[in-house]
Amino acid sequence: MKKIIFSALLAGLVLVSCKKEMKEIGAPASKVEGITASWELSQAVQIDERSLTRESYNLTRYFQKKGKLPNISFGENTYTVDTAGLSFNFFGGPSGTWAFDDAAAPSSITFTPTGGSPFTLKLGGPIRPQDNLKITREVAETCKNDKGPKVTYSFVLTFTRK
Repeated sequence: MKKIIFSALLAGLVLVSCKKEMKEIGAPASKVEGITASWELSQAVQIDERSLTRESYNLTRYFQKKGKLPNISFGENTYTVDTAGLSFNFFGGPSGTWAFDDAAAPSSITFTPTGGSPFTLKLGGPIRPQDNLKITREVAETCKNDKGPKVTYSFVLTFTRK
């Protein structure tokens, strides 16, 4: 019995004494390089933000029925959108400028359509050259008994690189 306990303690010490080797992960990927591309909508989900369970509805089929999925192209600080034939443009206009809230670790993008007012969309994940683009557009409304506008519903849009 003493040999088993001694062997177990020895094995435990060997495992505890092992150090994991630290690996170099390199420089962080450029977020501007990550977003600079042409993107096509792959999924659109509408979420009821006032519902207790945040009920959602997948709107992707609506866009597919129109025969064309919305797409957006980002340049270094400009964007263009192709939503011809669709009744709703999530980006306010066919073109404009964009900017991250924080270039090193962005959490939102501010769009300024040409001739329009700026608005901000939240990012739903990292922006690296290998990632999909996930953004959220919140819609705030004032409902009865509300003191001010509250987010009523949101659109979560997922884009893939072309």
